[in-house]
Amino acid sequence: MERKAKMTKQEKAEWDNLYNYVKKEILQYDNSQSIPPTLVLRLKGLATGKYIENKKIEDRAKYSFKIILYTFQICKPKIIYAICGKEFKNEANKFNYICKIVENNINDVYNRVKMSQKNQEKTETISTENLYHSGAEYKKKSKEIKSNKLEDLW
Repeated sequence: MERKAKMTKQEKAEWDNLYNYVKKEILQYDNSQSIPPTLVLRLKGLATGKYIENKKIEDRAKYSFKIILYTFQICKPKIIYAICGKEFKNEANKFNYICKIVENNINDVYNRVKMSQKNQEKTETISTENLYHSGAEYKKKSKEIKSNKLEDLW
């Protein structure tokens, strides 16, 4: 069985951003509340394509916490609309419902981000050396007429 590597500073920062977004924007907790451990494991399970983060189950995917955050941000209106008029047995059921919405959209967001990165790389590698502009000079086609008739008006 393979041990998971510790999170890098960047991964920790991305996890903190995701955790705080879900806590405040989705679950609408205040600063004195925290997300229960079972819900945290459910949230971490999204990164590995599993129902819940568990080292005994093989990973099915590898999404960054940033991708999951983007998915939550994109799906926020859908999530709020889906949960506002619904009664849930408990908080775990509500969060499972929310995670299912995210799971259904995470691949679309992943593909969008991947495509965006490819396009960004393409624009950075485009050579502009062969592009040039030899601008034309303006040439008057009419003659300038000097008249003293209008000077008396001023």
